[in-house]
Amino acid sequence: MTSPQPTGVLDLFVLQASDYIEHIDAVIGAAGTAGPDAEALARAARMLRGSATMTRVPGVGEIAAGIERVARALREAGLAWEPGLRGTLVAAVDDLKILVRAARTWGAAEDQRAQVRSSELARYAPHLARTNTPSAAGGGAAFLANEAAEIAFGLDQLLAHPGDAMLLSSVMGKVRGLRGVAATKDVPPLSDVVDALDRVGKPLELAPTLDPTPAQMTLFQAAAGLLRRAAIELRSAGRPDPTSPEVQAFMNAAASLDEESGDADRIVPIAQLFFADGGPTLVAAAQNPPTTPQQRFRLEGVSQAEHLLRLISEAMVTGDPAGRQRLSRELRVALRALEAAAQSFGERDVAAYVARGAESVASLEPSALAAMRQVAATLADPSSRPEQLARHITPAPAVPAAPAAPVPAAPPAPAAPPRPANGARSRTPSGRNLAALLDSGIASLGQQLSARPLSNPVPIVDEALVPIETLLYRGRAALDRMLAVRNDVRAANRPASPDEMSELLDLIELAAD
Repeated sequence: MTSPQPTGVLDLFVLQASDYIEHIDAVIGAAGTAGPDAEALARAARMLRGSATMTRVPGVGEIAAGIERVARALREAGLAWEPGLRGTLVAAVDDLKILVRAARTWGAAEDQRAQVRSSELARYAPHLARTNTPSAAGGGAAFLANEAAEIAFGLDQLLAHPGDAMLLSSVMGKVRGLRGVAATKDVPPLSDVVDALDRVGKPLELAPTLDPTPAQMTLFQAAAGLLRRAAIELRSAGRPDPTSPEVQAFMNAAASLDEESGDADRIVPIAQLFFADGGPTLVAAAQNPPTTPQQRFRLEGVSQAEHLLRLISEAMVTGDPAGRQRLSRELRVALRALEAAAQSFGERDVAAYVARGAESVASLEPSALAAMRQVAATLADPSSRPEQLARHITPAPAVPAAPAAPVPAAPPAPAAPPRPANGARSRTPSGRNLAALLDSGIASLGQQLSARPLSNPVPIVDEALVPIETLLYRGRAALDRMLAVRNDVRAANRPASPDEMSELLDLIELAAD
């Protein structure tokens, strides 16, 4: 054994493993000349292997894995059922019974017995090398189908024994193993199922006693049905149908579970726990609190905003129906949690903004996603200022239409200078007469300008300062400019210049603001 386990865990393992071994023994004993029920034999051996792996009894797990490989070889590889194989399986079952009883006092003798029996089983069904990335080897669909079928079988067993913590651990181990396979992301229903199962199974594993709620059991049942169908379609068509009834049933079960757990993280102000009669309380407000409710909300909201940002980013690029339904559901839950947190800390403007946009965001409307993304990015940045958040959540005031400018009346024509009497020629003034005439004309012109408006008045510059930030790209406008720069570079069929790269980096920062 790799490490000792608590006595209670080993006691539970002995009880479970004994049941699995009796089932294996019964299947082998009922085998006729055509051989045993290979599917039943593989299922029982798989459950024994999972239980031994979770309890860290590797010797038992190795023999169980050998029996499982034999069952698969009988079913898929045409392994002949003959007396020597039957004798090997019977001996393996006998040794399993001995090894399980010795689980509490495991030693070198048990290791040797397990190794000998595993070697005998390997002669009929040797170990097969498995690559780390099965999708790259061309056998990804078959691998995913086998894993999905095993998880579905484990969920069926869990539905039959809802209080079996060891069984839950075995199923969740398979779920997390499948979640870590890169090819799972290329099969939307599988990725959605393993994400939901991991999210539901984690708190159940940490609970002192395993007691799933009806909504959780419904999710397990829907997930098992979807995984069974996905396994069949992966083997036959190479890809499951994302619009099947099983997918819809799973989505409905997940939505019901999200509704059940929607208020789990709600923060209740302590002032709401007292009677509203003005009487004495056991808690008094600090005279000089270290942080304000607004500051505490900003600290608490960082993780929620980061989660919301991830969901929005994924929603902007996801196209498959199942993925969009999942994101719509998760966005509703995330927005509801953010709204509740804002209400708890007295941030009513933020709560009102989130409530107004929740339906549009959950409907995955592009404009609503972009607007909520700006708010989430501001909340996720602890260094952002309150006025930045206010600028995003405050509706822009309506700009009144400018009144039509009055059309100025045409200025009167200047009076003609008096003609000299008797047809005498006028003399050009000079000297003092010229200076006096100029002074008089300038004064008269000033009086005329002040008495009537100009026909083309010069606009007066407003002295109010305009912040330079308002002249920069923000949010969606920055993203649009980034796309325009990218398209220009692609159209020119050349690498981006240093100036273009610098602009793109600046636009990324502006888009995140």
